[in-house]
Amino acid sequence: MKAIFIYNPESGSGKIKKNITYIKEKLKTKYDDVEIYESKSKEDLIEKASKSSSYDALIFSGGDGTFNDIITGIAALEKRPVLGYLPSGTANDIGKNLKLSKNYKKALKVILEGNIMKHDVGVINDEHYFMYVVAAGTFSVVSYRTKRKIKKNLGKLAYLFEGIKDLFNPEVVEFKLKFAGYEEEHKAPLVLVVNSKSVGGIKFNYQGHRNDGYFDILVFKKGKRKRKGIFNIFGGFLSGIFCKKLKERNVEILKAKELTLEATKDITWCIDGEEGIKGTITIKNLHNHIQIYTPKN
Repeated sequence: MKAIFIYNPESGSGKIKKNITYIKEKLKTKYDDVEIYESKSKEDLIEKASKSSSYDALIFSGGDGTFNDIITGIAALEKRPVLGYLPSGTANDIGKNLKLSKNYKKALKVILEGNIMKHDVGVINDEHYFMYVVAAGTFSVVSYRTKRKIKKNLGKLAYLFEGIKDLFNPEVVEFKLKFAGYEEEHKAPLVLVVNSKSVGGIKFNYQGHRNDGYFDILVFKKGKRKRKGIFNIFGGFLSGIFCKKLKERNVEILKAKELTLEATKDITWCIDGEEGIKGTITIKNLHNHIQIYTPKN
């Protein structure tokens, strides 16, 4: 069997780059041929992934943004390699959702054990792919607004400090949500379309499912007071964390395979933690579109 290992040298603390020899030796116990590739840019990473049809497995390391780049590269391929992921970013929401350790040796062990699961993928306007979240509103820009150098030095604390800005100046987004049998105008402090249990490094959506063919649509309710629903965001997340169930007094919970969010061009959608496209979007679920190594349990 043939595998390629692609890594982002800028992601995390650079630990992966220091241990390339060890990683290659371990992968060679499973694969006959192992190629190592250091990505030079986002565009380079996507391009390399888009030419991975000849490999049985594409192993990669990086954060949520790197994972999105890999998905963008392989999603349109007719023959897609099995994915293996070594999380090394700041929030690692996708790694948490897949129950993968940030310890690269433990994550490697998952790949070597060879348990494969199928996973849904989202596509926006038939061209922009995503793995776990599309968001708009308060706190949605924190992940890409926070400077890389600060994230490298402070880790998750960098997101906390950056999020304080939104705490004192919450945003309300206006959009019309449409899917089969549903059409409603909304004004919300935050809207999330998720295929994950974890967002922003916080595991709160315990009812989320990775491969049921549906997205969870979480529309946090706008409050009547000055804070514009900021307490509903906190209440929703806290109920998810401690009660393992989101409370409907804080957030409207919906499910759809395909949906449209009609919005003006001044609304920017955050896609897998990165700045995305603006305005009206249509989102489709590509059921069981990829295969990835995950823990046996």
